[in-house]
Amino acid sequence: MPEPCSKRCGRSGTMSSTARLLFDTHAFLAFFSREEGSEVIRKFFESVQSGETEGFVATITLTELAYIYARKTDAATARLRVMQIQNSKLNLIPLSPEIAVEAGMLKQSGISVADAIIASSAISVGAAVVTNDTHFSTMGVEVRGYP
Repeated sequence: MPEPCSKRCGRSGTMSSTARLLFDTHAFLAFFSREEGSEVIRKFFESVQSGETEGFVATITLTELAYIYARKTDAATARLRVMQIQNSKLNLIPLSPEIAVEAGMLKQSGISVADAIIASSAISVGAAVVTNDTHFSTMGVEVRGYP
C-alpha cells in the first residue's frame, strides 16, 4: 500500500517508492512505428517490465490508438495494438468522475480533451507523462520527453 504523500506524488495524496510513468498516445505510436525516440521509449517500457518503474496508461489512450490504427491500417491492427497494451505490465487508469472533472479544469485552448484526460490521469497517480507533446507541462504535469 502506498504511503501518504509529502513529495513526488500527484493529487491522489499517495506516494510510491518506485518511479511512475504514464505513456501518452504519441509514445505508443512512435514506439510501434519505430520512429525517432522509440529507443528511449523502449527503455522506459523495459524499466516497467523489470519493476524498476510503475507504468500507466489512461483509458482514453486506448480509444485514440484504436481510432488511429483503424483509420490508418485496419481494425485487426487496431485491436492487436490495444491488446498488446492491455496484456502488458502497464496499469490501466479508468476515467473516474474525479479525473473527468480535473481534466475539465485542466483543458486549455489548443489542448484536446483527450490530452487533458491523460494529464489528469497522470496527476491522479503521481506519474510523469512520456510524450513529445510539450503542452503537457502547461497543465502542471512532469514530462519525460523523447526526440
